[in-house]
Amino acid sequence: MGHVPPIYYGLWQRTLYAEPADGEPTFEDRDTRVLWLQAGDWHADLRVSTVRPDFTGVSSLADCGRNQLIWLARQTAFAGITRVEGRFCTWHRLVDLSPGLEKDIGEMRFIDYDTLEECHPRRRYREVWRRVSPRIDTQPVVRLDDTGLPVRLVFGDHAMFITPRDGLVKDHDLLTMPTALTSEQLTQRAALTLSYAERRGEQWLIRLSTWPWMEDRLVPDADS
Repeated sequence: MGHVPPIYYGLWQRTLYAEPADGEPTFEDRDTRVLWLQAGDWHADLRVSTVRPDFTGVSSLADCGRNQLIWLARQTAFAGITRVEGRFCTWHRLVDLSPGLEKDIGEMRFIDYDTLEECHPRRRYREVWRRVSPRIDTQPVVRLDDTGLPVRLVFGDHAMFITPRDGLVKDHDLLTMPTALTSEQLTQRAALTLSYAERRGEQWLIRLSTWPWMEDRLVPDADS
């Protein structure tokens, strides 16, 4: 038996982020595109700012300058196991581009079948999510690597492709701010990538990625 009710399955797009959860907001995020794919007990969450550096001519991390690497390493993207207990949902991040110390847990409420409200348990923020994927009777597809980390999550015509980074060197502090890292350390940090794709026949079209140069590329469907 899974830990996530099927009503959560599918692709969700965040339509509102406000701080605090109650009263007049003191902050609203209007500059980030946020997508969350829930495939069974597994999730992937991608958050890309609409304001980003110019990556013209860039086709790999090796082509990036320091400021581009800092921007890449500051992004939020993670994937892992989800657990729903009552009205609370916890996202256990097994793959995380820029990890922090705070536990990722939200108090959830379905406004209707396609609209989900998430609030911080201490009311620090409120998020509203809108279902993107249609109502379909299908099973999620989850692919893990040899270490048990997710590399592909699929629900219907929507997918998240994840490339976990290799083990970092012993003295790399994941909690260090990107601006304090060397260019080599930034390259190691930004090696983790997460991309959202839509099915196009027997291929996938990447629509959003932590690596901007991956967008609009076609990827073969490994399950075809």
